[in-house]
Amino acid sequence: MSSAMLTELTNVRIESAEIDGRMLMTVWMDAAGKPLNTCSTAMLADLEAALEAIERMNPAGLVFASAKARSFNAGADLFEIRRMSDEQVGQYLQRGQALFNRIAALPMPTVAAINGDCLGGGFELALACRYRVAADETSISIGLPEIKLGLIPAWGGTTRLPRLIGLSRALPILLAGKTMPPRKALKGGLINEVVRAEALAAASRRLALHGAAAPKLSLVDRAAARFAAVRRRVFDRARAETLETSHGNYPAPLRLLEVIGIGYERGFGAGLDAERQALLDLVETPAGQNLLRLFFLRQAARKRAGEGLNARPQEVKHAAVIGGGTMGAGIACALIRAGIDVRLVEVSPAAVSAALGRVQKMLDDDVSAGRLDKLAARHVFNRLSPTTEWTGLELADFVVEAVLETMPAKREVFARLDRVVTPGAVLATNTSSLGVSEIAQATLHPERVIGLHFFNPVPKMPLVEVIRGKHSDDVSLATAVALAGKIGKTPVLANDAPGFIVNRVLIPYLAEALVVASQGVPITDIDRAMKQWGMPMGPFELLDEIGLDIAAHVLRELGKQWERPPGVEAAICEASNRKWLGTKTGVGFYLHAGAKPRHRRRPLKLVVNEELSRTLTGGAASGMEPEAIQWRLVLPMVNESARVLEERVVDSPETIDLAMVLGTGLAPFRGGIVKFAEDAGLEQIVDRLEQHSHRCGLRFEPAGLLRRAAAQGRSLSQILQTDREPNAAPQGNEHAAESALPRG
Repeated sequence: MSSAMLTELTNVRIESAEIDGRMLMTVWMDAAGKPLNTCSTAMLADLEAALEAIERMNPAGLVFASAKARSFNAGADLFEIRRMSDEQVGQYLQRGQALFNRIAALPMPTVAAINGDCLGGGFELALACRYRVAADETSISIGLPEIKLGLIPAWGGTTRLPRLIGLSRALPILLAGKTMPPRKALKGGLINEVVRAEALAAASRRLALHGAAAPKLSLVDRAAARFAAVRRRVFDRARAETLETSHGNYPAPLRLLEVIGIGYERGFGAGLDAERQALLDLVETPAGQNLLRLFFLRQAARKRAGEGLNARPQEVKHAAVIGGGTMGAGIACALIRAGIDVRLVEVSPAAVSAALGRVQKMLDDDVSAGRLDKLAARHVFNRLSPTTEWTGLELADFVVEAVLETMPAKREVFARLDRVVTPGAVLATNTSSLGVSEIAQATLHPERVIGLHFFNPVPKMPLVEVIRGKHSDDVSLATAVALAGKIGKTPVLANDAPGFIVNRVLIPYLAEALVVASQGVPITDIDRAMKQWGMPMGPFELLDEIGLDIAAHVLRELGKQWERPPGVEAAICEASNRKWLGTKTGVGFYLHAGAKPRHRRRPLKLVVNEELSRTLTGGAASGMEPEAIQWRLVLPMVNESARVLEERVVDSPETIDLAMVLGTGLAPFRGGIVKFAEDAGLEQIVDRLEQHSHRCGLRFEPAGLLRRAAAQGRSLSQILQTDREPNAAPQGNEHAAESALPRG
C-alpha cells in the first residue's frame, strides 16, 4: 500500500492509497489554528475544493476523517454565524446543504471515520456519507443537539436521519437534541460500526471498499415511510408529548415536526428548503435568541470568572473530600472522573462503606448510559482512597469540605484541615447557605479558603458557584475556577453573601409558594402554573427533591424577612416529625414511593400527600388563576436578583441569568430571570411589585435598582455601569457585600 499527498488546502488535506489494486481516498479535516474542527465557511470552501478533486479522480472509495485528536467535527461555527447578516446566514446554510448533497450523490462508497465528537453539522456531514464507523471511546458524543439552542438541523439532518433509522426512532432523538456515545449510537442505528480506536482507519477502509448492511426499519417505520395515515399518527403522538412537556414555550420542536412532515409529503428537496427556512425563522424568535445568548454566556463563563484574577491557577493532581454523603460522594466522583486522585474522609467504617456505595452507583449509571465502559469505571473507582483517619491529606492540592450544614461542624473541619494540609493547598467549602468568611476565621490562613458550591445531583447539575470570601486570594479562586472547568462544570464567581446567587434568588420563590399554598391554593395548581411558565418542575416538586429538612434549614437561614404563616411552620414541623422529607424518604408534599411514569417519555404522575397539604392550608381552599400564581412567584426572584446586583454579590445581570438557568433549570427560553424582567419591561415589573406590596406585604417592595432603572428607562447593566464610573455619586445600600468583584 502506498499513499501520496494530492493537494494541500488550509483546513483539509487529501491522501490517496492503493489497496488491492483499487484507489481509496481520504479527506482529512484539520482546521488551521483551532483545537477542533467546525463547519466554518473556510472549512466548507476547502471541502468543496476537495470534492472537485475527488470527482475528477473517481476513487473506488472515500473516507472523511479528522486529524484532530478528539474532534471529528463539532458542526456550525456559531461564533462565526453570529457575525453574519441574515442574508449571509441563508447563503451559508444553502452552501452547506449543497455540499452535503454532493457528498451523498458521489458514485463511490463514502465513510465517516468518527474519532471524536461528531455533532450538529458534523453529524449531518456523516449522515451524507453512506457509512459511519466510530472509535469505541465513551467520551465521544454523536448527535444533533440543535434543538437545545432553539434551532433545528438545517444541513439535511431532519431529512436524512428519519429515512436512515425510521421516523418513530428519529423523532425522540431530534426532539430532545440527544447526543450519545458510540455504542448507544450504534444501538440507535445512527452509525454502522464501533471499533477500537486503533482499528478505526482499517475499519473505515474496509467499509469504503466492501460496505455494510443497512439498518433494519421496524414495521411501524416501514409503514410510516409509505402511508400518510401512519405518519400522521406518529406525528400527532409526538406533537402531543412535546406540548405536554414544553407547554408550547419552545417553537423549535413544533417547527421540527412540521419540517420533517414536509420532507415526507413533498420530497427531499422540499424538506431541505423547509429546514433551511425554519432555522432562519427560529433564529429570530425570542426563544431562539435567548437560548443562543445562554450558549454564548456558557461558553465564555470560565474566561469571565477568571477575569480580574491576577494569578495563574495551581495544578490539581491530588484532592481530598471531607464527608461522603450525597454531595461529598458526588464531588468525589466528579474529581476521580477527571483523573484526579481523591482522599475521602469519613467518620466511621459504616459511613465509608455508604460513601463508596454512592460513588459506585454513580459510576454504574455512567456505564449504563455508555459514558464509561466497565474497565474504565473500575480504573476511575480505584482513584478513590477512603479513610476514617485524617491521614494522607498532606498530598492534597485542593480540599473540598462537604459535611453537615452547621457552622460549628464546618469550622471544626477547617481548623483541623489548616493543621494537616500543605501551606499551598486550597480549602473549599461546599456550603449552600453559611458564610465562607466566617468559616475561614477558623483557620490561620483564611486567604486560601473559598466557597465551591455544587448543586444536587452533582453528576447532572452543570453549575458551580465559586465564592470569594473576605480574605480569599486570587490564586485560590483561579485554581477553583480552573478545577471546575476540568471536571466539566460551568463556574460563576460571586462574593460571599447569604445564599450566594442561586439560593439567594430561589428561596423567595419557594417561600412565596408556601405562602400561596397556605392561603388555600392547591399545590398541584401552583406546580402546574410554574411548569407552564417554564420551570422544569413546580416549587413543591422541587422542595421534595431538595429534601424538606434541608429546605427548612435554608428557609430559616435565608428567608428571615419572608412571611411564615402558621400553616407553613406547622407543615415544616409535621414533615420533620414524621420523616416526610421528600423523594429520599418516599413521602413529602407528594407520595413518591411506587410512583411510575405514565409513559417512558412522560413525567411521573405524582399523588399529593393530603395530610401534609391539609396542615399547610389549615383546611382553607381557594383558587387563583395560573397567570396570577406565576407573577406572585416570579416577582420575588426578579426583586432579589436586583438586590444581588445592588450588593455587588456578582458583577453583572448575565452572571445571574446563567446561574439561575444552570442551577435551577429556570425557563431557558426566557434567557434568565433578569432577561425576563427586562423583556417584560422594568416599568411594568416595578408597577406589579408595588401592587403586590399593597396587597401582600412589604416583601414585594421594589428594590432600589429596579426603581432607578424603570424611572430612567435604562437596563440594569446601564445603571450598574453608571454607578461604577469614578465620579458617580454613591448609592446607599445598608446590605452591601463586604467585598466587590473586580470591575473591568
